[in-house]
Amino acid sequence: MDDTTEAVLKFLGVQGTLVAALIHLWIGLPLLFVYLPLGSFADPRPYLFVPSALLLLVVLVGIYLDRAVRPLYALGALILLGYAAGYAWWHLTDHGGLLPAHPEGSPVALVIEHLFEDAVAFVSKVAELVGAGAFIALLVGGGSESDAASGSDSASNSGSPSDSAPNSERDAESPPESTTDAN
Repeated sequence: MDDTTEAVLKFLGVQGTLVAALIHLWIGLPLLFVYLPLGSFADPRPYLFVPSALLLLVVLVGIYLDRAVRPLYALGALILLGYAAGYAWWHLTDHGGLLPAHPEGSPVALVIEHLFEDAVAFVSKVAELVGAGAFIALLVGGGSESDAASGSDSASNSGSPSDSAPNSERDAESPPESTTDAN
């Protein structure tokens, strides 16, 4: 996978994940503040939305810091696809049952109907699917860690003198860091 494609997929994955996480926090936090003090578990969504959205934010921080990105891509895609599956299940089970409760009509049509009735849900599902698709493409395409594992092969093939310059030349351009304590 070339650098441009990887950068675009990473951008789409991060943006989709950020939008989905913020929407789930926006929906989940007010419900959690209502249900948690009452000890009510009548609606499981806040107990699922808030921790999973916070975990998605941790995934984004890890990707930003470039820490083990392939497992983070997988975790992010799994959570985002879980949101999409959970949305479909929520509406097929008449908002919270364990078994489907809408025997009439097409289940796909039912989910789509609910999706188009709620603009926030629509934006959330689009963001989730875009984010998950981008992360899966990065996983399949070999993403960042495969380039890092191959060493400097990609730098020597790029033809750019600044990319393949030895460290001593680049270090000579920057002033040395002071090792004395400022205090």
